[in-house]
Amino acid sequence: MNSPLRWASVALLLLATACSFHSTATRWNGLRDANGKPVFVKTTTNIGLNLLVILPFLGNTSLDSMVNETTRAIAKEGGDHARVIQSSSENYWYGSIPVTYVLTPIVTEIAIEYEPSAEEIAKVMAARVAFDSRQEVRRDEDNSHIVPVRR
Repeated sequence: MNSPLRWASVALLLLATACSFHSTATRWNGLRDANGKPVFVKTTTNIGLNLLVILPFLGNTSLDSMVNETTRAIAKEGGDHARVIQSSSENYWYGSIPVTYVLTPIVTEIAIEYEPSAEEIAKVMAARVAFDSRQEVRRDEDNSHIVPVRR
């Protein structure tokens, strides 16, 4: 990798650090947890930078902060009975040596299973019905030209 491209990638990485990305899995095909209640899984990914591989610099990527951030989002949506089902942390010191020895990208991820509130379930179901109806309309409109004309 040439030097300008390397520094551009470092600059892009600096812009993207200290970010959190959230996603929630809500489609379980009618399956429920062991107690017969619906569950959602919220996944949070944090990107941060360390100085000299081990000193936190941008973004708090510790497990404690990840649990705190994700459970705060779950509580805000009215969720209950959270359980951590997966966590991971990757230190990319080997990414673009020697730059990553100085500024080391860190990516941490946590997945928490929780029981959603009735309001959250209703909101997800309404969004799902609206999406499915838009897809049906689009499917019917887009495929109307495919039906062959009898000769």
